[in-house]
Amino acid sequence: MGIVGMKKILLVSNYVFHYRQKVYNYFSDRFHDDGYEFHVLAPEYQQVDYELKFTAHTQKFSVLSYLREIKRIKPDAVIVFLHLKDVVQLPVIYYCRLHKIPVIFWNKGTSDTDPDSRWKNAVYHHMHNMCDALITYTSETHRNFTKKNQEKLFVAWNTVNCTDIDKSKYDKKALKEKYKIKEETVVLYISRMRKDKHIEVLLDILSGVPNIAVVAMGAGMTPELEKKFKSASNLYYLGQKYGEEGDEVWAMGDIFSIPVNCGLGINEAIFWNLPIVTMKGYQPPEIYYVKDGKTGFILNSEEEYKETLLRLASDRKLLETMKDECQKEYEKEVSIDKMYQGFIDAIHYACK
Repeated sequence: MGIVGMKKILLVSNYVFHYRQKVYNYFSDRFHDDGYEFHVLAPEYQQVDYELKFTAHTQKFSVLSYLREIKRIKPDAVIVFLHLKDVVQLPVIYYCRLHKIPVIFWNKGTSDTDPDSRWKNAVYHHMHNMCDALITYTSETHRNFTKKNQEKLFVAWNTVNCTDIDKSKYDKKALKEKYKIKEETVVLYISRMRKDKHIEVLLDILSGVPNIAVVAMGAGMTPELEKKFKSASNLYYLGQKYGEEGDEVWAMGDIFSIPVNCGLGINEAIFWNLPIVTMKGYQPPEIYYVKDGKTGFILNSEEEYKETLLRLASDRKLLETMKDECQKEYEKEVSIDKMYQGFIDAIHYACK
């Protein structure tokens, strides 16, 4: 049963990570203010230590189970947030079309790994055509959608929810003592340690460098990486941390660096006013927020990458200037208010 007089928005997803659950909690409050209940349908949710404000539905990740659940929930609009490989995606869109439920496609609009694939782009464009509205990540991902679909395309600046964090309460010196970080400057690597992110490049470059600590947090430790962390006293691995402990690690940082494929860590780094240092190569849409020379640097080679990390770590004036730029960028484009506005605009358009 829903709330009398409230319409229902249903987000159809695959596995829901912890950072998305925080976003959806924020959305739930905002949707409620705008007259909607917010529901999420997914096969599984990452375990978190806080209450979920949205209505979470868990179903086996199959076409029939998803369609049956949509029929039971009776949403007034459906947002599809799935990968091309998820076989439930097209049936969900067709089901919504058949039953006259406004359907909204939320994605980058093309394949991350194979953006030039004709058949993949044909499937994407077909889905775009079928949907009543489209949501994309940044103004730069507009180009992944055809001209005829631009009118129904809305930008929801993809980000994370940091509205519950009070940065002013953290004492950086005390936190460094707590985690036994001895070096003056802290370079953070916060992400899964997947091969395509090449954390070993960062470790090799800064291993043994005086007064610079590399502090890593995230899943994916391997025996090879473990050896690297143990090879130098200025390399620290803190495991997986979320919530308050995760925020403590962010609060210790001076610089954020993932060699390539930075992910949503870019958004959190900008919230914490940490300039980003990375390299050219595959980067997510959020690389848009790295304004070269202002909120960070996107380098051409490992040599430039090392040189820039060392320069930024030693030049406190430049570091403070870039921290100020990060704060401006967060307020201008990275805050979750901007993301929500894209969603509510798309919903209003689809349901008009």
